[in-house]
Amino acid sequence: MFAASKFTPTPRKLKREKTTVSTSSDSEMEPVRVYCRLRPIAENAEVESCVKLISPQELCLMCESKGMRKEVCYKFRHVFTAYATQKEVFDHVAYPVLSDLLQGKNGLLFTYGITGSGKTYTLTGEQNNPGIMPRCIDTIFNSIGDLQAPKFVIKSDKMNGFEVQSEEDAMQDRMAEVRSKSRTPRSNRKLNAEKNHYSNDGTKIPLLNETTLYAVFVSYVEIYNNNVYDLLDELNGRTLQNKILREDSQKNMYVNGVVEVEVKSAEEAFELFNAGQKRKRMGWTILNAESSRSHSIFNIRVVQLEQISWNDKGKPVIPEKNLLTIGQLNLVDLAGSERTNRTQNTGTRLKEASSINNSLMTLRTCMTILRENQQAKSNKMVPYRDSRLTYLFKNYFEGDGSIQMIVCVNPSVNDFEENLHVMKFAELSQDVKIMKSEPRTLVKKTITKNFTPARVKGNRFTILPEIPICKFDTNNMDEMGSYIDKVLEILKQREAKSKSLDKEITKSTDDFRKRLVEINQENVLSKNEIRSLKQIVNKQRQKTNNLEIKIRDFEVTNGELVGKQEELQNVIRSLHNVIDEKDLRLNQNILEKEKTKQKIALVSEKMSQEFDANLKKQRDHLHAVNRAKEIQLRKVREILNSEVVIPSSESSSKVESVVPQTPRSQMLDNQSRRNVVYSTPRRRRSKSVGEVWLEHNSVKPVPLGTVMQPSMKKRKSVTKLTKATDITNPKQSKYCLLAQEQDTDGEVETKLYKADIVSTCGGGAQVIFNDVERLRQESPTS
Repeated sequence: MFAASKFTPTPRKLKREKTTVSTSSDSEMEPVRVYCRLRPIAENAEVESCVKLISPQELCLMCESKGMRKEVCYKFRHVFTAYATQKEVFDHVAYPVLSDLLQGKNGLLFTYGITGSGKTYTLTGEQNNPGIMPRCIDTIFNSIGDLQAPKFVIKSDKMNGFEVQSEEDAMQDRMAEVRSKSRTPRSNRKLNAEKNHYSNDGTKIPLLNETTLYAVFVSYVEIYNNNVYDLLDELNGRTLQNKILREDSQKNMYVNGVVEVEVKSAEEAFELFNAGQKRKRMGWTILNAESSRSHSIFNIRVVQLEQISWNDKGKPVIPEKNLLTIGQLNLVDLAGSERTNRTQNTGTRLKEASSINNSLMTLRTCMTILRENQQAKSNKMVPYRDSRLTYLFKNYFEGDGSIQMIVCVNPSVNDFEENLHVMKFAELSQDVKIMKSEPRTLVKKTITKNFTPARVKGNRFTILPEIPICKFDTNNMDEMGSYIDKVLEILKQREAKSKSLDKEITKSTDDFRKRLVEINQENVLSKNEIRSLKQIVNKQRQKTNNLEIKIRDFEVTNGELVGKQEELQNVIRSLHNVIDEKDLRLNQNILEKEKTKQKIALVSEKMSQEFDANLKKQRDHLHAVNRAKEIQLRKVREILNSEVVIPSSESSSKVESVVPQTPRSQMLDNQSRRNVVYSTPRRRRSKSVGEVWLEHNSVKPVPLGTVMQPSMKKRKSVTKLTKATDITNPKQSKYCLLAQEQDTDGEVETKLYKADIVSTCGGGAQVIFNDVERLRQESPTS
């Protein structure tokens, strides 16, 4: 039917070119169409909305910060509220793009927003409520109907182009496809047979030219960590291979080596989409349980083959050259932008989020430079190559198709800051204008020429010579005889060809019978396999029933154990309460003891301070008394030196000691000598009375090296006077305070402050200091 011809674009070396400033008028330019869709807030979520709808084209973001109400308004081509249906979104956004697609124009439709804002739902939807992608597929097949070209007549050339091949070659490709499917293991077939049947509302687009044949091709890729992967690539291994981007002869970017499948129904397209969804990178984050970790691109290409035209006589004929018109629609589900401080991603998730944010930032940078180039008439370099996402769609930004963007917004007040950045990007994108796209038609040669459609249709079923049609005219028998001879000759030719065709049919019948036998054998084997599988299934069911019985028993046992556990937990709680009460009492006792210790410490500190003060007063008093005594002794010595001569042998002793007699006794002795009156001096109590000394050592004394040592037979040594009974003990009659200090020469001087302990009338006792002894050593040469 069709001639085998191939259009192969020659590879070109990629160059990084500057964006040319468009000199077209405003009528030839169109802005990027930006729509906004609000996601409904969950009913059980106690979150306020930060979005206020002003009109169908305007909304405002509101947030209270530091007591001030912040409000920013933005305009869109249309704002879809939380109550808008998927049908409304499709009619406003995708329907005009599909109309351009069937006219051979290109289109790019992508969803943009933060994670968890409803981008994937807008594109995919659910089975009973399909999104944009299923509705686009259904609408395309509803529109083209029976105008589809036979499968494999139009075939991809693997270089972003298409070729037209003959009906015989297409038939061979179809038979090869059937054989490959029959060889596919049944387990894989069952796995691939899982389909999502989306509801079809029957939407159609009126076609302008019904003499055109259509072929629909789909492909599905993703951009993950700035690498391109084919989700429909049939590999034996599980790891997808990275694909590269190339430029065809028309300077359009495409994924090299991508699997592009021709589909003849919407169900086939959905089956391929579901197979790709299983390979798509999805992940769990704090903000979204099913977060897309990559940018996914579902590509739909509709190829139109102009098969029939009219000649000068008004009869339909196949043209000498076939005209191919290719329209392309890219449905892009962009991954959501994320903030690390909210998602708390680490490891692989953090790397994915970084790659997503970088690609979205590159998209924003390209939009910004495009707007600056258009407004300022400049020619800055647009960094398309910084990201695979922008590099793949470079030709769209340069005017090779229309661009539609759906901004998905989660109106939660928690996402106010992220939504603010999304709105700024949407506002920026609306200022970018691109050239209006025009359909491109490729010329394909064909072998058949000037055949009517009826002849072409007849050639599909027979290759016998056609019997001419003529009217029988009795007036011109000679001419009719010649016509009859021609008819006889044609009949003979038809008979001869019929025999050859009979042989071919017989051969085809035999081949078909063989194939039928093989299929029958496969059917028998399949039945046996099904029978064995049923037995296995029955065994598995029996095992499942046994396991269910065990599960019930375990559940009963588990219930009993749970009851016992609750009882034990109650006992544990009561014991914990008892322990807590006892701990509380212990803590109270400890606090009381601490308070008592603090009180005792305060009282002892106070008593110590009072004792130190009294001791200081007594020392001062004793010092004053000693000075008075020294003065008196000095006077006595002067008197004695003037009247009495002391032998030198008695004064040679260098050991100073306080005279055992008191100064008063010395004065009395001197006076008695002067007056030559001898009186009995005051004598101390005899040692035989049993004096008991209280020796008070405030510091640990240094051992004395003197010959003369303090001698107290009966004594009680203490370092601190902490109790009153230390003084009021009736057995004690003497008190001695020992102190050591350095003299002016640096020698250690020991002082013994002696006192009498006298009982008072109130039952107490008082200490009366009456003598001081000093022990010190001097060098004989000093």
